[in-house]
Amino acid sequence: SCSFAEYGKQWYQRRVRGAPDTGFTTSTIASCCHDGKVIIWQCSDLDKGVWESKRMHTFDDVIWHLSWSVMGDILAVSGGDNKVTLWRESHKGGWICISKQDTNTAN
Repeated sequence: SCSFAEYGKQWYQRRVRGAPDTGFTTSTIASCCHDGKVIIWQCSDLDKGVWESKRMHTFDDVIWHLSWSVMGDILAVSGGDNKVTLWRESHKGGWICISKQDTNTAN
């Protein structure tokens, strides 16, 4: 396990997933934690090693799993509420939910 300092406090992360290297100029990692936060970490210069974090979304339940698409542009998020959501970064830099699936009703 690992802890990061975010917004001045320590928090426990459950999963960390790096987006595939597809030639983008920015390296991206997603992390989630028990309080429902999903954080996107980005670094445009790995030699300097400066990572910037941005809260992608805060969910109402614990988040257990993260998974990137093969191209690294879509992030799947699932948690204790048995729902899967798909997220894509907008052209303005924010993250938007593009799909929701409730696994309790999936056939």
